Amino acid sequence: MNLLFRYFLTPISFAVIIYILGILPVLLFSSFVPFLIGKEYIFIFVVFIFSLKIWARKRWNQQDIWMNLGFSQFKHSLLNHNFKKELFKSFIIILFWIFLLILGGFLRFKSVVNFSLLLDILFTSIFVGVAEELLFRVWLFEELKLCLSTNKAIFCQSILFSVVHPYNVGESLTVNILMKIGLLLIGIYLNLLRINNYPNIFPSIAFHGGIVGFMFLAKSTLYVQGNYPYLIYGTKYDSFINPVSGLIGIFTLFILNLYQIKNLKKFSKFR
Repeated sequence: MNLLFRYFLTPISFAVIIYILGILPVLLFSSFVPFLIGKEYIFIFVVFIFSLKIWARKRWNQQDIWMNLGFSQFKHSLLNHNFKKELFKSFIIILFWIFLLILGGFLRFKSVVNFSLLLDILFTSIFVGVAEELLFRVWLFEELKLCLSTNKAIFCQSILFSVVHPYNVGESLTVNILMKIGLLLIGIYLNLLRINNYPNIFPSIAFHGGIVGFMFLAKSTLYVQGNYPYLIYGTKYDSFINPVSGLIGIFTLFILNLYQIKNLKKFSKFR
């Protein structure tokens, strides 16, 4: 019973409390401030951020989680070679994928580009990169490590990362399976990336945020034309394509994971 409470009920209770505290401002004040409607995720994230330091000290014996993750040396983390390398890697991956689509005649440039979307794209890429890395590669991974080996913790974290992304009811089972495989591989890659830069989280944020940001940037300047082999390139997403659900994206992520696994051998702490 003690183990059940420590390893399961305690983190679940923490997540529920964070969620309730996060949505309270929206429930209480959205009728007076309509802008708050649909902004629950921002308040949940803020509450989570303020709670993480205390949680890390009590649960994981990490006295200063923000220093460990690299936020206390923010400028140094941004200028770090691995941060820049992962950001550039995400750019090259999206650029190469777009090049293949244009070469196949499946993408065309939009005649009008909405530059007002650039700030939205920047915010989305930063928010998704930071929020999901802190939630999955930090909080969830560290919690799973309390009761599982590192390898099992990586795999379980990646499964949960894949599962919580919604099932696309408008697509076939094959497309959804490919999407889940792609998300699983992304989860594994980002976790391995964090371990290979442990405890700094910035390289993982750079790759994750970069993939999201550069994909949305491409979406703002390009559009899909006609039919295309979606199993190869990825399923249609709005007026664009999500590369994670295509065989090209899955193969790319598989190669990236092999590279990170090779580097993992250098870190004896996680053998």
